[in-house]
Amino acid sequence: MATEAGLFDNVQTTARVRLTGVVVGIVADRAMVKLDGRVGIVPDALAFPGLPLERSLQPGQEVTGLYDADSRWFDVRESRLEPDVALSSYAAGDVVLVQVESVEADRASVFLHPLVTVDVTHSAVTSNPLDDLSDLLTPGEVLPARVLATGGEWHLSLLDIDDDEEPVAAAALFAGGPPWLVAAIPADVSEPAVPATAPIEVVSFDVEIDVADPHAETHVPDAPVNAPAPAGPSPAMFDRSRAVRPRPTPGPAEAPAGPPAAAVESASTKSMSLTIASLQAEVRTAKRQRDEVHAQAQGFATELEHLRTELRQVEDQVRRLTQQLEQSRTKLRKSRSSSSTTDAPAFADPERGFRFLVERAWATRIPTAEQPNCPLGDYSLGPDFLGSLDALHGLATDRVADVVMEVVTGKAALSGGRELHQLRTDDAGGSPQRLREDGARAWRVSLQSNTPAARRLHYWVLPDGSIELAKVGVHDDMSI
Repeated sequence: MATEAGLFDNVQTTARVRLTGVVVGIVADRAMVKLDGRVGIVPDALAFPGLPLERSLQPGQEVTGLYDADSRWFDVRESRLEPDVALSSYAAGDVVLVQVESVEADRASVFLHPLVTVDVTHSAVTSNPLDDLSDLLTPGEVLPARVLATGGEWHLSLLDIDDDEEPVAAAALFAGGPPWLVAAIPADVSEPAVPATAPIEVVSFDVEIDVADPHAETHVPDAPVNAPAPAGPSPAMFDRSRAVRPRPTPGPAEAPAGPPAAAVESASTKSMSLTIASLQAEVRTAKRQRDEVHAQAQGFATELEHLRTELRQVEDQVRRLTQQLEQSRTKLRKSRSSSSTTDAPAFADPERGFRFLVERAWATRIPTAEQPNCPLGDYSLGPDFLGSLDALHGLATDRVADVVMEVVTGKAALSGGRELHQLRTDDAGGSPQRLREDGARAWRVSLQSNTPAARRLHYWVLPDGSIELAKVGVHDDMSI
């Protein structure tokens, strides 16, 4: 958000200097770059926004960027490799790592590069047309994919990838940088997810108040003349029963200023006795409250420790279930990807094998009660059909056989998604349909829709009504 708002770009251009340095480490989501006598700081927003720095930069890597002396920000975005350059090492047939961006029931989108997304068709993930891709893929999941086509139009497939097939290193986003993706390592669910914490220690304290007996006699000796003044109140100040020096006896002309000393002392002692009794009662109440609070704290500490234990158990269970879900999805995806090869028998004759797939699709998808009224029509394979099928990438042969079954049974004409229409002589709307010398008419039907380079099937309808399969190709290929 800060990057999109331009906060990192809102720096005076006169204060920015282009420098080249070496990454010395990554600390607290900041990369430290050693420059010429200075240290530049690179946050992820100035490298590849939204991507952890460990997937863009690594220690020892040389980078060039714009250094701001005031903030010490070092902007290295200009050093990023263009996506086509970063992906130039990928070749058709390579197994590479991708990250799932989004998943729908019949399609998915994956990141081949943070700036390059590739749509993955349903048939490139599973051979079962009834599968929901959201059951097989998870957004954010890192998984291997096979490159079927490179360049301007990338095509990927998740089918038929062996467990022991090691993916090539993911593309680096900067020259000399780390791969931007690494294969996920299954978590060890046997280890506790949350470290055990020590129980809370409840600190107790006792309040002891030593109250002197009001009737005890205490002799306080005279302090030396040169004795230093005490730093604080003397204990004798709190002893109301200490000895009192006698006053001189008043002369005849002097009248007593008040009641006798014994009466004053008795009243003072009585008052202090009441005060001490009150304080002792308050102390007993405070001790009782202290004991109650201490007992409650002990109970809360025990309950908290129990809750922490339950939390660790629940988090461990969540981790185990998440791991099991990911493993189950992986197994299901692999089983779907290999079902076409394990269920279908092998044929030495390619045409016979393809016809078997068409008939299997008819027997599987047409209910038994409807089969007499929906027979497979007559069809033949043109001389270039099997060759175009072998050269096709990103679409399973089973999928082509399904559409051929719909064409020869007439169901393709009833399906709007097949987009069945005449193959015309040119792109003009009113141009005539292509005709062959023997009177056959050219038709075109969709094998895929809403995908880059969607595949199409071209075929001829002969004068006797039979069908000749001509070729399969991409959307823009109008030849037949």
